[in-house]
Amino acid sequence: MKNKSLLIAAFFTAAMVCFGTAFAQESNENEKILERTKEFYNNGNYAKAMDSINQAIDLKENQKAFPENVRLMAEAVYYDSIDSLAKGAQSNGGRVNAKAFDNYILQLELHPQAASQRIFTLVETLFENELSALQVERQKHTNGNKAAWDKVNNRIEHLEKKQNELFDVVSGRVPVAQIKLEIAKIEMAKKDRALQIAVLCVGVLLIIVVVILIVIVYKNYKRRKQAQAHFETSMEVISSMGKDFQENPDLAAAAAAEQSKRTSLATKALLGKADGELSKQIMEYFSTVEHRKQLADLQNKCFALGDKIDKYTFRQRTSRKVSELVLKVCNEAKLNHDVALVCYCASMVYDAGFLSVPKSILTASELTMTERQKIREHVHSAAEYFDFVPEQIRPVFLQAAEFHHENMDGKGYLAGLTGANIPLIARVIRVCESYISLTSKRAYREIMDSDAAVKEMKSKAGVFYDPKIIDLLEKVI
Repeated sequence: MKNKSLLIAAFFTAAMVCFGTAFAQESNENEKILERTKEFYNNGNYAKAMDSINQAIDLKENQKAFPENVRLMAEAVYYDSIDSLAKGAQSNGGRVNAKAFDNYILQLELHPQAASQRIFTLVETLFENELSALQVERQKHTNGNKAAWDKVNNRIEHLEKKQNELFDVVSGRVPVAQIKLEIAKIEMAKKDRALQIAVLCVGVLLIIVVVILIVIVYKNYKRRKQAQAHFETSMEVISSMGKDFQENPDLAAAAAAEQSKRTSLATKALLGKADGELSKQIMEYFSTVEHRKQLADLQNKCFALGDKIDKYTFRQRTSRKVSELVLKVCNEAKLNHDVALVCYCASMVYDAGFLSVPKSILTASELTMTERQKIREHVHSAAEYFDFVPEQIRPVFLQAAEFHHENMDGKGYLAGLTGANIPLIARVIRVCESYISLTSKRAYREIMDSDAAVKEMKSKAGVFYDPKIIDLLEKVI
């Protein structure tokens, strides 16, 4: 029993200590607020003095016995604040600062503890003066500017409403909590409105951005399609260069001289090794672990260069499509795995020479015979883009670039090679590239299905294409 009494006593002691500490802290906070308020008040900064004393009122508003020191300080601040507004009205032709007056009335509604008779007297005087002036102004616009009349009338209605609200709050008929609730609703409505406007603005902005992007994409698409059509048409025209040479013997002689020169310098060197000997050289090169590690890097660089070529010539993944088909044909032909991979890489970049042809020529709607010859000679320009290819396997890349336009009957360009004299990689690319072209939509003809494309190529087997490679192609498609 004794222990229980000691516990109860300890509990009440602790509670009193906590209460005393909290009370002391609150009193200390209250004193700080009052000191700060006095400082603003003595300096004539009534706006900040009001904000400060309002904090003290809010701190004590729920107490039955409202502290006299807080009430007196609040009354002095509120009186001098309204007195300052009244003096300002006198120097402004009797019109009070509307924004400052509205804020003062609102704060007085929220903190009626600061009200006194002299404050009410001054507030009522300002209300009456302002209403009288507004009624005179409204009368001036009765038969005139409706917008001006509405503005003045709305102000009158607002002041009359605030006058009644203030009387109801001070008289106790309307609790301060209700005013705070109404203010909170108004603020929430403003925020909702602002949010709606913001969302609407963002939505409109997004729509504008999307429309702009669509226009840009569409224009780019049209430009690319037009450039692609020009390029494809140019290539189709170039394939029939013989007619131009017949019509212009001088141009034919110049082209033949240039072709002979290039053949003597480049073509003979590339044809120095047969396909079998070159395959053996490739297998020997990749027989070491160090060289095999280069394959992945070689493929990545070929991917990048192939994509660059396609972008420059306005073709959609042609390099990837041709190279993938070449790899399938090489595998079907049972070529050594390393040899097949080198052919795969070379067939990604066989058209690198186009990067040296001015874009204005590639996209021209009409070409001179000289410009056509310039495009035909792209096969000789590819070598300058093959520095990244190891020297031991580079001949395959050069053969792919140099001879992929040769025909089996010797009427291709530029070397005029026939049959097996055309390197294997060039014969495979010739077949695979033509198949991809025939099964893709072109500006100058309709798309073919797989069977129709193979039938078309077989009709020219031995003339344009190696028939054995066509047979291999038919097995893998």
